[in-house]
Amino acid sequence: MTNTTNTFEQKRIDNLNWSSGSKLPKSIQDKVQTKPKIPLFYLHNESIDNYEDDIYFVNNSDETLSFVAPYELMKRDPDCSEVVIAAEPSERDISLTYTDVLPKQGVRIDRQHIIYDSDYLNQIIVYIMSRASKEMWGIWRLNVCEKGMFSSCPLLWEGGAKPLSVVSADKRNDPKDRPILPCVLPIRQQLYQQWAEHYDHASASLMRSITDIIYRYDFGIVGCYYNDTWDEYSSEAEQIANMLIKEGADSADEVLAMMTRVYDVSFGAGYTRIPMDVAERIYGLWLNYKSNANK
Repeated sequence: MTNTTNTFEQKRIDNLNWSSGSKLPKSIQDKVQTKPKIPLFYLHNESIDNYEDDIYFVNNSDETLSFVAPYELMKRDPDCSEVVIAAEPSERDISLTYTDVLPKQGVRIDRQHIIYDSDYLNQIIVYIMSRASKEMWGIWRLNVCEKGMFSSCPLLWEGGAKPLSVVSADKRNDPKDRPILPCVLPIRQQLYQQWAEHYDHASASLMRSITDIIYRYDFGIVGCYYNDTWDEYSSEAEQIANMLIKEGADSADEVLAMMTRVYDVSFGAGYTRIPMDVAERIYGLWLNYKSNANK
């Protein structure tokens, strides 16, 4: 949107209430005995002046959201479009990560300008985590596009139904689609820097990518994904990467055997069941590392 600086500060508004803005006369509304839809989350505009509006994401649910991230957390791997990998958020993106968003609270996520944004196709993407119920549990990616200016609009109805105006509202609970959560980005960057200084950037990238997969698939005896501990198995990922670099591997089966040896030493033989899908993904990372090393 129009705000591209790194100084767009966080702002919250409390006690916001949803209004459907129905244009039907009250006499007709009384006859139509359908319960009005209530959004769990919606966009709300606050006018700054005659030209600009601030756009707020509003938590209209009864739960406190652990985070609201109004930017993309995942992307397609350029080397394999079927694979989803972590996006690398900008400093501005990270500065707009909100934590502990209260019920009926709005958080400022963007700004729009009546002149500069009216003629373009604009997009807003928001990630949130819900723990409200079995049906809602998980990471949600909400995606809305608008030709021109955004108006106040629902993002997700009660019960998890997608409003017609929303492009997509998806739960990302499948390990292969799970994003790296905003709260673990600092330790992820910190460990990458440590690995890069100790080894090199290529090795550090491999170690970080292996840790990403272990974190997202969360198959260890100690849960890490919903406990916000990206680095729970980072030492195992480092060992696996070093073994691949030194010994190599010719198949996912060899990677699986290698990983099993590492986990058996760390946690005891037979205590960790490593999914074959994880071994295949890490084998793909190894092939990509080897290909780039030979260039």
